[in-house]
Amino acid sequence: MAQPDASAPATIGRVNELARIGARRAAAAFASLLGCEMRAGEPRPPAAAGAGARGDAGTGVIFEMKGAVPGLIALLLPRSVCDSVVAALCSETDVSSAAGESALREVGNIVASQAVSAVADHLGGRITLSVPILVGEEGGLIFGQLLAERREGRAGLVTESELCESGERRGLLLFAPDAQ
Repeated sequence: MAQPDASAPATIGRVNELARIGARRAAAAFASLLGCEMRAGEPRPPAAAGAGARGDAGTGVIFEMKGAVPGLIALLLPRSVCDSVVAALCSETDVSSAAGESALREVGNIVASQAVSAVADHLGGRITLSVPILVGEEGGLIFGQLLAERREGRAGLVTESELCESGERRGLLLFAPDAQ
């Protein structure tokens, strides 16, 4: 059976399918880093969860995707999770220090890379990521601004998938492929 055109994830169903595939792998990678079990929630439009659902006050690690599925992807983390991630990876390091920020970028890189690798594998294509943009505070807001600039008023889909440990949200994966 022929694969659908990887460069045109135009339908809501197709974008949700790709987001689900990516979020599952992202949750597994994030869980591995934190030494816990984690599940990915079903992808949904950000508005479906209500105002502020993207965790606008959270830290964001944002990437540009290029290749089979161009667009943006981001990992948003609440402050408490940032603190525990940095403590787990770099004990006695302050989250706002250069080492703490580097650790957050690397966690975002690992999680987002696993997500896009799963999507690329599914499509039989290749997706690369830009250097991460670390946004302390209001990560969801900055993601929205970057997306609006990128799309220049054109419509497009965005999904969010909660990454949860024991039912508690530890992160949010935003997936925004460009409309083709």
